[in-house]
Amino acid sequence: MRDAGGARDCEAQKFMNILAIDIGAGTQDVMVYDDEKGFDNAYKLVLPSPTRFFAEEVRKSKQDLVITGDTMGGGPFSRAVLEHLRNYKVFMTERAARTLRDDLEIVKNYGIEIISEDEVANKKAKPIRISDFNRGLLKFLSSFGVDTSFDVIAIAVQDHGIAPQGVTDRENRFRLIEEKVGSGIESFAYLDNVPENLSRMHSIFESVKKWHKGHILMMDTGPAAVLGSLEDERVKEKKNRICINVGNAHTIAMSLNEERITGVFEHHTHHLDKQKLSYYVKKLSEGTITFKEVFDDGGHGALVIGENQPEIISVTGPKREKMKGLGIFSAPAGDMMMTGPVGLITAVLNRL
Repeated sequence: MRDAGGARDCEAQKFMNILAIDIGAGTQDVMVYDDEKGFDNAYKLVLPSPTRFFAEEVRKSKQDLVITGDTMGGGPFSRAVLEHLRNYKVFMTERAARTLRDDLEIVKNYGIEIISEDEVANKKAKPIRISDFNRGLLKFLSSFGVDTSFDVIAIAVQDHGIAPQGVTDRENRFRLIEEKVGSGIESFAYLDNVPENLSRMHSIFESVKKWHKGHILMMDTGPAAVLGSLEDERVKEKKNRICINVGNAHTIAMSLNEERITGVFEHHTHHLDKQKLSYYVKKLSEGTITFKEVFDDGGHGALVIGENQPEIISVTGPKREKMKGLGIFSAPAGDMMMTGPVGLITAVLNRL
């Protein structure tokens, strides 16, 4: 990773202290990287994901709720809020409400009352403030003597983007992916600027920017994991590769010629077993997989621009065990759960 020339090494030395957080559906995986110590001596944490944490907060509440804060990952939290509406009222500010859907008319139709920030204090309801990034993490790290004056904070989340009228979230999600095919994986990373149509990423970026004075890098979780898997020595030495991240909610597979993406598909993990994933991977390598077959199967889609017979197939992610035998289990920095953070840090070092 660091042998691409002295110029990049000199640049990287300016950004020694990096906090990387990969926020998934099940866990948030944290790495504190010091450029002098490298990956082997990095501090690591695996914690429950924010969406699971706040879902539990909602379920424990036996009263009306007023929910404020940032746009964050939905999943378990969204389901918990909709269940809560059966017996109680729920008030949400606009930014928090976009966690459920970017279209606020749909959120209102769920039965949620959208309120302004000024109205929050007037509601006789239990307050819950949501966010993908918990600043309490910094206090926790600091209590163990970790230097939290980070030069760079790098965060990975999945973002479906704000879908135009008549376009589904699944379709829009894949539109964001397919426009990167033919480029390098780092095209998924945004440094110190995030497009507003990526509502979740943009919300985190704006929130962190209020108090963090250094660089901020945002990246999609799937590509971050793929980039991280390339740091496994067995994968790094090959030219043609297929890298698969089997996440708790989503599975993404990328066909790579060196650093160039020649094909990709993304699906929902619960729709896949080893046999089906093997079928899709074979078609990905042959360059014959289509958007329609993956989308019609409940996934996000697929796109290939050429054949790429892999020298190696790597599999990572918290659900990788169900795909055992499909390829090698990559574990950059010696820890499969750190694949995403390693990808984030790699992106930072390469970009800066």
